Amino acid sequence: MSPTALTTRTELPLAHHGTLVAHVTALPHGRVRYVVRAPHVRGTFVVVPEHLRDGTVVPSAVSVQYGDGAEPVGYYEHRPDEPVVYGVRLHGWTGDLDPAAVPDGYFLGQYATSLRDNRVHRQLTSAVRRRTEAVIRAIVGHWYTLPHREALLTSAARVKASAFADHEAEKAARAETECADLQQQRVLARRKLNVILGIARRTPRPALRPDLAPVRLPLVDGRGRPMGSVLVQEVAVDGAVRGSVVYEVTGARVRGQFTVGRDIYRPLPMPEGIWVAYGHARRRHFEDERDHEPTVNGVRLNGAWNSDTIEDLTATTPKETSARVRTSRTTGHSAPSATARRASAVLRALALHYLARPDVEALQLAAAQDDVLGQRGDARRELRELRERHRAAEQRARTHRRRERQYRSLAVSGTQLREALAALAS
Repeated sequence: MSPTALTTRTELPLAHHGTLVAHVTALPHGRVRYVVRAPHVRGTFVVVPEHLRDGTVVPSAVSVQYGDGAEPVGYYEHRPDEPVVYGVRLHGWTGDLDPAAVPDGYFLGQYATSLRDNRVHRQLTSAVRRRTEAVIRAIVGHWYTLPHREALLTSAARVKASAFADHEAEKAARAETECADLQQQRVLARRKLNVILGIARRTPRPALRPDLAPVRLPLVDGRGRPMGSVLVQEVAVDGAVRGSVVYEVTGARVRGQFTVGRDIYRPLPMPEGIWVAYGHARRRHFEDERDHEPTVNGVRLNGAWNSDTIEDLTATTPKETSARVRTSRTTGHSAPSATARRASAVLRALALHYLARPDVEALQLAAAQDDVLGQRGDARRELRELRERHRAAEQRARTHRRRERQYRSLAVSGTQLREALAALAS
């Protein structure tokens, strides 16, 4: 039998069910029609190669349609010559069948039903289902042995080849765009790692000893209005928290200690921002309570304020910084507005005073080198992940381009297709 519309008669054995007589016809687009007769079975089955988007380029699975016709029908519409098994008319189809290994049973699926004339779908009985499964196994087994099976599959693939090629081209273009973006990210990540390695190799610069002479700092609110002044005395420089200075502050309804250093919460090799903690900080992270936490307007404050930049830091900005009142060891709430306003003025004044130190660059380097091991590990991990993602995106792009070329090679014109079928028929 050739892949053109020629019909042959064949007899197929049914396991424990006698013999199935089938008239087999190759239809356009790789479909094969089986008009069958067997004990308690009559009607038409059509084997259809399943050509699915994102599936194999040439179909690798088939579905079996109940009834004749190539056009889709509605859920409540019958096809011509739907099979009748034990007096029950079958409707729908059974899909996703591996023609090389059809299951032994229970494979008809939810779309194999009996559609009554009153438009009601009924499930198939066990006897009808078993008999239908035996017929399908015989039909699909015969289809799998057809000498021109590959030509049928290729013919089926040509139907959607052009559309699928465009789909693969779109996916390839997205993967190639992702590749370009990941390549740029890899360049930036490598530069960042080089900077971190350079920081690790730099010779530390000495910081100044604490200046025990008090300095008076004026305070202003967010509108520039005077709020008195405070006396500030250095308690520790570059101590427990690298690159920081601990200040003792008294006056203008403020008493206690503050720790000022660089903000390291933003992942920069060299910290650029500012960090101010209420109290004498022994470490930068995870301190629920610190020694010598200050009182502002008689309210004891805790926590910290940080900013990843100092570009907008002035005596009046930011207008408000965080100020928290402890209610228990691990809980608290925002400070009253008047307290928060005065605390913000103190934090701004201390941050500017810290940044005006002559050894501020030495303190900045000390803060960076204290975090350099973690930064180096994070940078190497980021670079490794980007490299893996880049390779995966390149592989996806190559795969989609290869599939696009395969689909393009299948998308031949109608004339070419007819010529190919004629050559096969001869």
